[in-house]
Amino acid sequence: MRLNKKSAVAAMCLALAGCGMFGKEKLQIDGERIPVLSEREVIAADYTAGDIQIVLPKPAVNAAWPQSGGNASHNMGHLKSGDNLKKAWSSSFGSGNSGRDYLIAAPVIADNTVFTIDADATVSAFRQSDGERLWKRRLKPRLRDDKEVSLKGAGLAFRQGTVYAATGFGGIFALDAADGKVKWEYFAKTPVRIAPAVGGGKIFVQTIDNVLLALNAQTGSEIWRYAAPSEETTKVGGAVPAFSESADVLIAGFSNGELRALKASTGSPLWGDYLVSSRRTNSLDDINTIHANPVISGDIVFAAGSNNLLVAIDLRSGQRIWEREIGSGNQPWLAGKYLFLLANDARLMAIQADSGKIVWDTKIPAGNDVSDQVGVTYAGPLLINNRLLVNTSNGYTFYVSPYTGKILGYIENGDGSSLPPVAAGSQVIITTVDADIIAYQ
Repeated sequence: MRLNKKSAVAAMCLALAGCGMFGKEKLQIDGERIPVLSEREVIAADYTAGDIQIVLPKPAVNAAWPQSGGNASHNMGHLKSGDNLKKAWSSSFGSGNSGRDYLIAAPVIADNTVFTIDADATVSAFRQSDGERLWKRRLKPRLRDDKEVSLKGAGLAFRQGTVYAATGFGGIFALDAADGKVKWEYFAKTPVRIAPAVGGGKIFVQTIDNVLLALNAQTGSEIWRYAAPSEETTKVGGAVPAFSESADVLIAGFSNGELRALKASTGSPLWGDYLVSSRRTNSLDDINTIHANPVISGDIVFAAGSNNLLVAIDLRSGQRIWEREIGSGNQPWLAGKYLFLLANDARLMAIQADSGKIVWDTKIPAGNDVSDQVGVTYAGPLLINNRLLVNTSNGYTFYVSPYTGKILGYIENGDGSSLPPVAAGSQVIITTVDADIIAYQ
């Protein structure tokens, strides 16, 4: 649902002189906050303002964003861009949200090229410097009946000159990154609604019925598979597995709430956990699915379940280090000693990675009118240039101080975005629900 721009800007920007990307404007938010999901007992910050001085690593430029979460472990740290990002270009990449189809995959960036997949399973390549389309390839199902499948564009990953695309009709395709020609294809028996992961010479793909496949990246041949119990009620999309090459461990989250560690080379189970809160309510919070990408940092796994549970787990043993009753469908962002998490109730939090204690939390606004807030979704955060970026489906990208949680400002991002921003080469890419990519640099 779109926000009425005039009323929204008047309500949310009473003290905002301009809407630059990384300015120092103050943002005043008025009005009662009405949650989209029913609230449980709100977990407050464990410290008062100013008790903890957050220190982050210095920002560093990343050359690529080759898969969901930025890299195989989903651990990107503190990214760097120019001091004052401005819109550089925008391009349409095909079919966006409609009555039955939705964009569920953010772009990937590699070799100075932005790769996208739209709601109709068309993969496109755009030159990163100016947004010119280089090629596009419509991916087609093997069976005629699969043409009517919704959510066709599941996601992309990039490895050594090859773009890997997963589709809602179960097709996994390897495309030449230079021209989009198909190198190989593999068809699963059920739809795929999650982007593939790449690592260790393998492609990891998860189907809608909780079957995790490992394919040879060069040939597409199946190496192993793991099947978790399926779940009838879930959310669109899901968690992309995290991979540690040094430990040969793959961490996968499933729609039944299972978090599973597997030996990446063989698929042998190592340990498992269930990210399901003991508290139950009649709300969307009670959907068990793990929708947020897990994060690996050294010997620790950070994972959030939709059913109100955030955990830190020992990678080797599977023992929980700490847990908090905080649910999220968004990947936690790790930088130094802190996790930044966008919770189910649209609260953005800074959390100590070693203890799970909350340093600050800030509610991301969705407008003052109740009608404006119904159905609004949030995606992020992305930490870049000492700012946390959060997209909203009703047309805004907010930027928040990672040190204090203060909302510093926002930009309008067209018709809104239900996907997180991505970044590479000092450039930030935002994907709108209408299948436009907007580049800021």
